[in-house]
Amino acid sequence: MATAVVLRYYNVPLPTTVRFVAYLGLGVVLPGTLLWRVLRGRSDRLVADAAAGAALGYTVEVLAYVAARWAGAPLLVLAWPIGMVTVALAVPRFRRYWRSAPGRRTPAAWAWSLVAVLAVFVFRSVRHFRGHGLGWPVSASTDADTPFHWALIGEAKHHMPMQAPWVSGERLVYHWFAYPEMAATSWVTGIDPLTLLVRLSPLPMVVAFLVLVAVLAGRLTGRWWTGPAAVVAALLVLAPNPYGWRLSDAWFGFGPVEDGSIFRLTAWTSPTQTFGALLFAALMLVLVDILEPAPDGPGPRGGAGRWVLVCLLLAGVSGAKSPYLPMLTGALLAAVALLVLTRRGLCRPMLVLAGLVALFTAGSQLVLYGGAGQGLVVEPLAIMSTYESMAAAMTGYTGPGAPFGRLAVIGGLTVLSWLLMWGGVLAARGRLLDPAVLLLLCVGLVGLAGVLVFGHPGGSQGYLIVSGRPYLAIVSVVGLSVALGSGPVRAGRAWSLVAAVAAGVGAVWLVRLADGPALPAGNLGWELARPYLALAGGAAAAAAALFTLRRLGWLRSGAVALLVCWCAGFGLASAGDGVRAVADDVVGTYGSGTWHAVDPAKQLGPDGRASAVDRDTYAVGRWLRDHADPDDLLATNAHCFGVHRPGGPCDNRRFGLSAASQRRVLVEGWGFTNSTYLRAAEDNVPPWFAEFWDRQRLADNDAAFTNPSPETVGLLRDRYGVRWLVVDASVTGSADLGGFAVPRYTSGLCTVYELPR
Repeated sequence: MATAVVLRYYNVPLPTTVRFVAYLGLGVVLPGTLLWRVLRGRSDRLVADAAAGAALGYTVEVLAYVAARWAGAPLLVLAWPIGMVTVALAVPRFRRYWRSAPGRRTPAAWAWSLVAVLAVFVFRSVRHFRGHGLGWPVSASTDADTPFHWALIGEAKHHMPMQAPWVSGERLVYHWFAYPEMAATSWVTGIDPLTLLVRLSPLPMVVAFLVLVAVLAGRLTGRWWTGPAAVVAALLVLAPNPYGWRLSDAWFGFGPVEDGSIFRLTAWTSPTQTFGALLFAALMLVLVDILEPAPDGPGPRGGAGRWVLVCLLLAGVSGAKSPYLPMLTGALLAAVALLVLTRRGLCRPMLVLAGLVALFTAGSQLVLYGGAGQGLVVEPLAIMSTYESMAAAMTGYTGPGAPFGRLAVIGGLTVLSWLLMWGGVLAARGRLLDPAVLLLLCVGLVGLAGVLVFGHPGGSQGYLIVSGRPYLAIVSVVGLSVALGSGPVRAGRAWSLVAAVAAGVGAVWLVRLADGPALPAGNLGWELARPYLALAGGAAAAAAALFTLRRLGWLRSGAVALLVCWCAGFGLASAGDGVRAVADDVVGTYGSGTWHAVDPAKQLGPDGRASAVDRDTYAVGRWLRDHADPDDLLATNAHCFGVHRPGGPCDNRRFGLSAASQRRVLVEGWGFTNSTYLRAAEDNVPPWFAEFWDRQRLADNDAAFTNPSPETVGLLRDRYGVRWLVVDASVTGSADLGGFAVPRYTSGLCTVYELPR
């Protein structure tokens, strides 16, 4: 109810929310939960089955919609939920799957603690709501991603197979399964795709994902509190920030080093990452069942139903987010090698899984991605010069063209921060070689290795650590559970842990106090690493003290010391900096000091030309959505993102017309396509400044707007099949097309012309 109130405040009417929830519950979660229970068996927790069932329901919904849309009948997507529910009602042996298995009730503390964490997420979502409208302004000037995602939902709603709608005929080489999901929801509910993108669809995906993180942690430890602890660690724990310097909260990242915390931002700005995270979490739950079945768990070890689940979820993950399957392949192979090297024996189910995942990985690369890398290249430590909120970038220590030695220093500090965040992994000791725990650990480690090894011109290699971060958090919590012992925590141990956390927090604050609030002048060196080395020295001293006083042994002493630093980092980053960041997000975003939406007159200028989707393009796009046939092709003379100054570079990430109209454009922008990445690599320029690869098509397109004649305008109609021309008068050289096409609609500087058939 509270979420519905927040959505209503941000212009989502209550009936719209009700329609969305009704379809989500009856068309996705219910049939998905029934199918999950049929294939895996019932558990004694409805919320666990429902979260996993949502992931499975989304997967089957996407596959069903792709087939239905390809057949030209998108509403046939409803055949799958209707059929599943009908079978579950009609077949006697399936009726038991409507009920949970008898067993323990969900602990109230588990449920309410998760509700509290999810409330924090909804509270923080206000930042996104304030900066993204359901009408104009759609988003602020710096956001090219929102119109990109919006255009692809419109493409999925009207066409299959999908293309890049801003460059007609360009193959879509991207992980695109999130867009058919929202397109299907739009067809069934009548909700506008933009409302789904910036208000509704990501919410249940994140909620189900976090529930699955909690379920996985509880599944591996048997303790209820580890579930909420893993969710908090996955969502809120940041790398320790021992600097006294005031660091800016830049667009990428939230701490002084790369720590994967961008997930808090990409939960809304990257629907593909959110969708992929949910499907992958459900897949990991099935893999844990196969590798380490619970004694009282549902179904036999490795039953046929679970292998069907694995195949279905692998199919979903393959098109939901491209990094996940290569990460999982590498993690499985690494886990197999470690088990063999440690003489634990060959885990045959894990080897079979590695082969199956490798098969799906190769298939997705050939079928969905065409073998394209989308700009991802081997470039060690490239991420260290990308994130603007890093202290090194702010002080000029790193940046584009920085020496590799400096990047290596920041890389070392980043790895040290990872140890301080997830030091609980070391306390897991013997559990680390349990196949299921080892797999989760390897997934996280492969993500960390990937972010250090690969580079991407847009910083997208950061999604590797975002993808692996939740599983490192789970294993770290498993280690914390091991360190606390199997029985009740004794008072003495509890007080020693409290004292250790207090000492760690005090140590970080002392380092901050000694460091001072001002940024050091001149070139940085020792000053950059000193706070982290002080923390590492403190951890070593704590380990030595524990070894001397408690005689726990060096390994366990080091693990406990790192746990202390992990808790101290959590106490500082999440309880201090994290809370302040959330408060700043809600209260102070864009300097308005209120919860209201961004004032376009202040942020985008009086005519809105600086917006990612300017006001006039938005208006003509919506008119075309209502008056043009979905198969009609548009042409425009506006190709550059934002305000393009003559003689300056053209930012090719313009998607506003194809997004607002939900129609294909001959050439609008050409950013975020594989052909653009290839051209950028050839010319050694950033991909958003690369030139269009088909110069003849662009010349033919622009000639109709700068030199209109029966020949130039007729060429667009007869050769390219253009039906509508959208003239933006702000573009230099634009001419009046009134003598060659029929003017149909004008908004400010933009006019729509129709070409007779």
